[in-house]
Amino acid sequence: MSDDLLFESKNYFYLGNYQSTINEINKKSRQIIEKSLKAESDYFLYRCYIAQGNYDLVLQETRNNRGEDPTIAGLQLLASYLSKPEENRESTLVTITQWISDGVVKFNYHLQVIIATIYFNEQLYDEALQILNNCDHIEGLSMLIQIFLKIDRLDLAQKAYETMKKIIDPDATPALLSLAWINIYNGEEKLKSALSSFEEMTERYGSTPLLLNGQAVCALGMKRFEKAESLLLESIEKNPKNSDTIANIINCYINMKKPNEIIQRYINQLKTLSPKHDWTSAVNEAEALFEVSKSRFN
Repeated sequence: MSDDLLFESKNYFYLGNYQSTINEINKKSRQIIEKSLKAESDYFLYRCYIAQGNYDLVLQETRNNRGEDPTIAGLQLLASYLSKPEENRESTLVTITQWISDGVVKFNYHLQVIIATIYFNEQLYDEALQILNNCDHIEGLSMLIQIFLKIDRLDLAQKAYETMKKIIDPDATPALLSLAWINIYNGEEKLKSALSSFEEMTERYGSTPLLLNGQAVCALGMKRFEKAESLLLESIEKNPKNSDTIANIINCYINMKKPNEIIQRYINQLKTLSPKHDWTSAVNEAEALFEVSKSRFN
């Protein structure tokens, strides 16, 4: 029964509908009495506020935790890190190393996901994989699949997906999303299957930037650029600061041969929003190479 109480909240979270997660948890606050259930609901509640960029709210509400609760300490670390990634990078990584050394992380799967999220953001994929090694929980497996696809290990992503199917129903949202990501990676005919999955979830649960981006990536792969543009503009209306949406619309507009000033505007926006995004890194490398080449002729 306790698992059922947070089912909708977690489902909204997996779909990237953070405000609905918050609303569901708040609506059921009087029913969330059991200590372990309260801890679980707090974890998803604060993860949502962090995803919305409400870092100060999380730090303020958890200020009385002096390290007694490792999960809350992890949420504080994530909020602090994301509020100023460049400034807080070194201290964050030092804290993580200390926690791992102290054995705090080993049996806390929420903390594992939080740390893997920070490592992923820093593009420290090997470290993220070590943290999630042998994980057997849904969120960790979802993240494993994303990392494996990021480093071009489709075989390991599929293996993690098979493990996931032993834990949850293949029709559960995390499993459907994971299979859709794998199908996108496979490309060609699999894109149609991935697109259908994202469309079905959108019809059932409503659109979110995550689902809209999933559909848009499929449309881009199928060279349906106008459809991709429509989906991405809808995503921007829902969250104008979603870096994946901005990166995808840059790709879309390059293919549509939109005016350079429009494309450059989005590139500048992405550089500000997400300095370490793959697209930003690629652009910065290209610009650096151009400056080197140009200097040879001066």
